[in-house]
Amino acid sequence: MLLTDLGATIGAGIGVAVGAAIRAALRLLHQAMRTRAHIAALVSLTLLLTGGAHAWGPAGHKAVGAVADSLLTPGARDAVALLLADDEEAHGRPSGRRTLAEVADWADEIRGTPGDRPRWHYDNRPVCGSVASTDAPTSAWCPQGDCASAQLPALLAVLADDGRTRGERSLALKWVVHLVGDLHQPLHAADLAEGGNRIRVAPYGKAAHRDSGQFGGSHGTRHGHSGESLHAFWDSHLVNLALHPEDGDVPDAAVARLLRRARATSAERITATPAQWAAESNRIARDFALNIDGVDCAQRSALDTGDEPRVTLSRAYVAQGRQIVEERLALAGARLARLINAALDPRE
Repeated sequence: MLLTDLGATIGAGIGVAVGAAIRAALRLLHQAMRTRAHIAALVSLTLLLTGGAHAWGPAGHKAVGAVADSLLTPGARDAVALLLADDEEAHGRPSGRRTLAEVADWADEIRGTPGDRPRWHYDNRPVCGSVASTDAPTSAWCPQGDCASAQLPALLAVLADDGRTRGERSLALKWVVHLVGDLHQPLHAADLAEGGNRIRVAPYGKAAHRDSGQFGGSHGTRHGHSGESLHAFWDSHLVNLALHPEDGDVPDAAVARLLRRARATSAERITATPAQWAAESNRIARDFALNIDGVDCAQRSALDTGDEPRVTLSRAYVAQGRQIVEERLALAGARLARLINAALDPRE
């Protein structure tokens, strides 16, 4: 494979190559140029860079797990610890993890390994056109049931089945914890510009205000190519503003704040289905996250395949985005706890 072909392949992916992924990619590229195993190395490199953005980042996922941990029944909490007793890290070493918060980011840790399921992390729901608020997964954007909202019911069935092995149930548990978080990230239920991966974000400031077609957006100004992706901005930047993580850990005060929100959530909202969660996220993506000046359905083709635009987000957008992130993380934690309690301690 020529390096130009490799670049095109990587460019077609939805992931954002950052940090350790870049370093690993460079090592693989070096290996590809020096050894006869160049094909395998290049394939691995492509997998690293096209695996998709990590919804919420580690801090957001840990926050969802921590909220849920606090809402588990004693029976469910004991069952979680038992299922995770032999938990291993991505490369087979004992992890010592025993709580939902500790395993919440596991499905991102295994990116690029045989156990990875990239399409399970999102629903590729359309942003342009109408979608019913309770739309179940369809073959148009969830082929063969290969999306988050379709996989969650199947994984929950495995988790609740005493006839399955502990290993099978432990694996299902870790996927459930992660995918519940994923589905509450608005851009994990939106297809436009690959869920915002093809929109670059510049440092925010005062935005221009003008109508922008379908969205009528006034949250930002479009510029040239630069900056982190809008998807990554929601995954990590807004989460950091909301939670102020310290060395990757979520402060107790932030968890307590989310927990208060979770406990105040109505039973009707908590008992919604995964398909309904995804529909909520899709609406937030349509109405707010992608409601940015210069980003609209009239530009769909260019956004999906052309140059990646840069947008400068307004301070108002960032402030409201932070509030949405807090609300979605708390709601995800409350819903996750209900699912785990029902699966592992159904008598309560």
